[in-house]
Order: sequence, then C-alpha cells, then structure tokens
Amino acid sequence: MTKPHYDWKMGKPLPKIGAHSLAKHRILQRYIERYIEIVTAISFQEQLSITFVDGYSGGGRYSFGRDEVPGSPLILLHTVAAMEAKLSASRPKGFKINAEYIFIDVLKAHTDFLRNEIESSPFKPQLDKTIHIWTADFNERVSDAVAIAKKRSPRAGRAIFLLDQYGWSKTAFSSIRKILVGLQKAEVFLTFSVDSLINYLSDRSFDMRAFGEIDMDPAFVKELLRIKETEQGGARVLIQNVLYEHIQESTEAPFYSPFFIKSPQANRSYWFIHLSKHREARNEIGMIHWQENNTTVHNGGAGLHALGFATGADPNQLANDFLFDDHARLLSRTKLLEQLPRIIHQAADADAPPSLEDIFSLRCNDTPVVRDLLEEAILSLRDEKEISVVDSTGKPRPRTNSINWSDKVVLPPQRRLFGPFSKLKAGDAE
Repeated sequence: MTKPHYDWKMGKPLPKIGAHSLAKHRILQRYIERYIEIVTAISFQEQLSITFVDGYSGGGRYSFGRDEVPGSPLILLHTVAAMEAKLSASRPKGFKINAEYIFIDVLKAHTDFLRNEIESSPFKPQLDKTIHIWTADFNERVSDAVAIAKKRSPRAGRAIFLLDQYGWSKTAFSSIRKILVGLQKAEVFLTFSVDSLINYLSDRSFDMRAFGEIDMDPAFVKELLRIKETEQGGARVLIQNVLYEHIQESTEAPFYSPFFIKSPQANRSYWFIHLSKHREARNEIGMIHWQENNTTVHNGGAGLHALGFATGADPNQLANDFLFDDHARLLSRTKLLEQLPRIIHQAADADAPPSLEDIFSLRCNDTPVVRDLLEEAILSLRDEKEISVVDSTGKPRPRTNSINWSDKVVLPPQRRLFGPFSKLKAGDAE
C-alpha cells in the first residue's frame, strides 16, 4: 500500500497541514454556507435534507504552526450546525437541516482517530446515527453512499461529495459518474494533482492500471507523452487543457471549474475541481475563487474562451497564472466588451437572441468569468445603446441595474455607426 500523505495515529503528533490546504478548506466552508443559503431561500421553508460524503476523510484534525485546526469532517459538521442555528433564529417556526454524514477512509488508524475526535466534540450523540464512519476504499462503497443519499432525498438526490484524494488516480472516474448519474442534485469536489500526473509520464515503467482508473487508455497516454516530448515549454499547459476536456467527458459533468490551488512551498499545483449539473452552482464556486484570490489561480487568459483548447492560442502565452485579483477583474471586463458583441451578433444572425443563462452556461467552464462580470459588461453595452435587454416575454428593461438569468440580449434597430458592432459582419463571431 502507498504511504499516505498524512498519517494519524492515536498518541502521536498530528500531521502538519499547509496554508494551501487551509485555503481549500476555506473554499469548501464558504461554498457549503452559500449552498445552504441558496437552497433554503424560500422564507416558509422549514427543513432541508442533504447528505455529505467525505471519501478521504483522514483523522479530522491537523497541526498548523502552533495551532490545531479541524479537518474536513469537523468543518462540515460545524458549518452545517452554524447554518442551522442561523436559519432557525430567522424563521418563525425554526429550521431543521436533516443532514447525514458519511466519512470514509481506507486506513483503520485514521477512522479510529476520527471517531475519537467526534466523540470529544458536541457531535458525539450523532455518531452511528446521522454520522457514519466507514473504513473502506471509497470506490468500493460509492454505490452504498449514493443509495443512502437517494433514499433520503428520492426526488432531488441532494448530496455533496468531497473527494480530497492525494494524487490523481485514487478516485475512479466511474465512481464520479455513479454519483452524478444517480443523483439529480449531487455535486462533487475533486482534488486532482495534475502536476503529479504529468511528472508520472516521465517514468516509462508506469503502471497503466493507474491511468485506467481515470479512463485513460494506452492511445490517450501515448498522445500525452507525445505532447510532453515535442511541445517543450508549452507542454504542461497543453496537457492540462487536454485533461480538462477528458475529465468533463469522463465524469459526465455538464459544469466544472478548472481552477488551481497553488502551493508555493512545494512548488506544485493541484486542481480543486467542482463538478455539478447546474449553472448556478458553477457561478457560485467561481465567485468563491475570486474571493480566495491569494491562493487560487487559473492557467489561462481573461474573458470567455480562456483556455488553450478553446482558443487555439499559443500555450506559452497561457503559462502565466491568472490570479483573480482586481487587475484580473479589469482584464476580464475589458475582454468581455470585446467578445460579447461577436457572441450577440452571431445569435442575432441565427434569429435567436441569447439569454444571460445561454451566454453563461455555454461558455462558463473554460473561463474565470462569473455572472456579475457578464452583467456589468452587458449593462455597459446597453448604456452605450449597442444592445437592448428584454425580459423573457420580450418586454424592454431599459433602466434595470441587474439582469435575470432569463433576460435576453437583443440588437436594437439602430446602433452607433462606430460602436463595437460596426465592424462585425454576418458570421463574424470567432
């Protein structure tokens, strides 16, 4: 068995955690908070049923400098409890989050440690009732976890899976397909060490079974090797872009976020990928990455079509990190003002005015752009009288300061002679 990256043993010092991993935990906590806010937005709602599955739970606690910090299982428990208390205080009849937790780790020493942590916490009464700890390989128990989530929420299948693996091959893509196909409203967080995979390609004696877990056949591996050996400086970015598409296709996730958590100390990066079926979920995780701008990076450009495979750009030009800071936001807004006229012009030629949801959903996976950036750019073009915004029935919304997902963007009968649309011809939408 491969030596674990973190090791928990009763009576031994806690494993040390890095700042980049703490950033990952912050993203998870912020997302759970925001998720619960969104799905409980109806004021008369009194309860929510949801299942949380942590497939590589570890022992539940780390050391960071002189401090002790909670691991993902305790973060989930505390975050949900805090949100339940907040909602209950704001609703006349209170609020109940019917959460069930499944914490899985392949090592018994880790699950024993986690059990001891929970027994020493306020959540002890929930152990073996709504908190389940399994000593097992996640891939061998994923069907059981999906079945529990489906039974608890038959129609919605509302569940969040945290698959914080170390490396890139422990989580089989077939397991993620089981989650997303089996549960209508499941979402998955997947840690994927793309740098480790690329480095592994250097070893000609690699084991194809590891690649098989993520649905990479020999021909696909051979192509990655060819890119690595022939593209030199741009190879890493090109391989990343090929893997983006592969992950989306193999997991059957309509929406995903291709953003990195960077580790300056280890000089390596890994994807903390969010996979879902819903554009609102993709927008929310994008907004959180903008908040976590000191650790989150995007290997690509600003605006839409920001990755190499989408633009055909020189991969060497995409090697610099996009840092989600104020400068990056300005670059994205500027780029959108260049790109949106072409998108809208193309849609007008097809006699199908796009909605905000159309523009976002079709292009969000390969971009750092989020809904509010799109809104800013569209409203700016409207204020310049280059476009009009109408509601879903076609009624103009000339003075609106925000746009609904269903609002449509249309070309007005008359436009400025020298505006951004004046240079576009029919079919000019590249």
